[in-house]
Amino acid sequence: MKPLPFSARPVRRLERPSLEELREWHYREPVIVRGLLDSSGALDAFRAQGTLDGKLGVLETQLGERPQHYFCVLPPESGGHYRPKLVVNDAEGGVAVMPEQGTFADFADRLKAAVRTGEYVYMQNGMLEQSHVRGKLGFDFLSFSDPLGVESKFWVGSDGQVVNLHYDDCINFICMFEGTKRVTMFPPEQLANLYHAPLDVLGGGAPTTPVHLLNLDLERFPRFRAALEHACVAVVEPGEALLIPPFWWHHVESFGAMHVMVNSFITTIPSTATLELWKDLSAGIRALAKATPEERNRERELFRRRVFAGEEVSESSALAEQARVTFQKLPGSWREHVARLWEAFAFQTHGAPFEETAGGLAGLIERQEGQLTLYPNANMLAEMPDVMELPAGDPAPR
Repeated sequence: MKPLPFSARPVRRLERPSLEELREWHYREPVIVRGLLDSSGALDAFRAQGTLDGKLGVLETQLGERPQHYFCVLPPESGGHYRPKLVVNDAEGGVAVMPEQGTFADFADRLKAAVRTGEYVYMQNGMLEQSHVRGKLGFDFLSFSDPLGVESKFWVGSDGQVVNLHYDDCINFICMFEGTKRVTMFPPEQLANLYHAPLDVLGGGAPTTPVHLLNLDLERFPRFRAALEHACVAVVEPGEALLIPPFWWHHVESFGAMHVMVNSFITTIPSTATLELWKDLSAGIRALAKATPEERNRERELFRRRVFAGEEVSESSALAEQARVTFQKLPGSWREHVARLWEAFAFQTHGAPFEETAGGLAGLIERQEGQLTLYPNANMLAEMPDVMELPAGDPAPR
């Protein structure tokens, strides 16, 4: 494992905390937790196998009888780096990855051959039923959450995979069964220094950045220097779990002839609330895109008092009143995040957003013309009524 090209503090480690103690960290900061997987028979099964074929046999048993599996294959020249891409067009430097489909034996053969071919083989969507996760895998730490609000899946790959810096809006547990992952993270407060990509430029379906963490270009991304002062890193080994709170940016490297991870995403607000906040924010971005700095500053001051602080004011605006209704329904962590998004994208407090991507803000608005919001993930929610009815995984988000 090569050292990172910058300094990052190691994250804290917790030794076998109670579930109540662990919940205190869900919205605080990333931590590595030992002991969460002690009751998992899968961990013992992987450890008992001394060969790659034996470990693949354990994996096949865990995945169950599925006729087809989906996995990605990157060529050697990619360096295994999954870079962001536009929903419609590839972004600069992006790789359009189309998953391959085959039997488990097809996947296993490609993974074993990776040492010889130099390809990077990665199964990123081995979805798991919550009954399996909480039963056979023994994930007791999910017991507080509604199973309908949790998504768990296997991530299995060959050596050298790199997933670009991105963030999720849910609680994320990364549980290692085989191999090693190095996860480099930045707190949500550094959003302005991380060069957020346009909202329709996604990395693995998540908001991302054009910054290449392992090959930094600080002349092109000068504000990233400030973000580096807050970097932290976790090296996660088999039997350990990494808790990543919502909105923490993370960059993931994987090591080992085969690395096996199960991660669980725990939603923190209903999909209906997610859709409403993106409708509000998209309306604000569209309305203020061509406003003068003075006009944006006036609206920003109104939002600061009326929406974010909840003050009564003598004058208001349609944007502020609608945003206030949605904002008051959100838990604290989401309020902080939404305020950052308004500051960066609608009020342009840190300068023109998306300045490092062709077309910038105007390009985003043009590409998403006629769409309900500027964020494709929110638009998909609107088209999935069954998902809109699901409860949040965390019954008491903070």
